[in-house]
Amino acid sequence: PEYNLKRMSAVFHEINLRSQINISHLSETACLSSKQFGRIFADYVGTTPKEFIRIIRMQRALSMLQQDATIPFVQVAYECGFSDQSHMIKEFKLFSGYTPAEYLSVCAPYSDYFSEL
Repeated sequence: PEYNLKRMSAVFHEINLRSQINISHLSETACLSSKQFGRIFADYVGTTPKEFIRIIRMQRALSMLQQDATIPFVQVAYECGFSDQSHMIKEFKLFSGYTPAEYLSVCAPYSDYFSEL
């Protein structure tokens, strides 16, 4: 178990450093097959690696908008690892119920996930 904890720590480090990341790279970082990596990751985190990466992308976007709400959405999408602005808008709506513009008009963006990094 401690060995897997070290593997997952390395994986979280990679996720936090890179906005563009894929599951195969993460499984290589953990020195595990994709299937074994997905199982161990889900045991530690409670969700799949893909879903976790989606959550982190959203947190990264909120963190960027928290620092500067006037930043263009296309730049936020690019820097946070979304494939394009449309993808970011769809994910934003799925997670928050609002498009990014609607979200900013309703409340101030807030993310404490990246505040300690």
